[in-house]
Amino acid sequence: MIESQIERPRNAPDRPGSQWSGILAGIQMFSGLGPNGINKLLDCSHERRMQRGEFLMRAGAPADSMMVIMHGEVRVMLSSPSGQGQIINAMGAGAVFGEIGLFDGKPRTADVVAVTNGRLLTIDGFALQSLLARDPQFAMGVIRIICGRLRNTLGQLESMIFQDVATRLASSLLELAQGSPPRRLDMTQAALGQLVGASREVVNKRLRALETAGIVSLSPGRVILIDEIRLAEMIPGSLSRMRS
Repeated sequence: MIESQIERPRNAPDRPGSQWSGILAGIQMFSGLGPNGINKLLDCSHERRMQRGEFLMRAGAPADSMMVIMHGEVRVMLSSPSGQGQIINAMGAGAVFGEIGLFDGKPRTADVVAVTNGRLLTIDGFALQSLLARDPQFAMGVIRIICGRLRNTLGQLESMIFQDVATRLASSLLELAQGSPPRRLDMTQAALGQLVGASREVVNKRLRALETAGIVSLSPGRVILIDEIRLAEMIPGSLSRMRS
């Protein structure tokens, strides 16, 4: 790729602010770049806002960029021809998405929907591919994050096959809850049902049982984790990992 292909267009948005340097340096995919590499990445990026309910990516669309979440949350979803949706991942600040189609040259594999307002860093695909070609350490970081996504997908498949709904629900709550203790998950019960492969009614029944037991607290669209130790006891091997 010739150098002129990665120069910023004259009408490109302004370079992201300096606060992005620390955020990118703290992300595993970019942590090995060093200050100079981070600055080069920012030179081929721009900042944008996202609005709740906005489709940030559509399955089947051309892939020309990847995104990093600075503030806010998104959900990755698969949709059937009949219009049914299945949540396959939920992501918050510091997460990277959109890299798969960018690196294999094929269309987007899933929809990505903003579930809150927030801010994103959009990284231009051509410039990113140039960095990959010039920096083997950066390329290895990309390989690691893609392998991590594959492991996550295989883990979800394993839980669908071998775990019951209660165990899958406990795993999802512990994995996705955010904030300082008591941590919380802002997600409707219908969306939780899509994530764990159960109906909203089944999820509601399980959550109510957890609330009665004093393990969680419920409010519309939110689950607060009151006792994470007892929640982890529902997942084989999870408690020992938390204490290690």
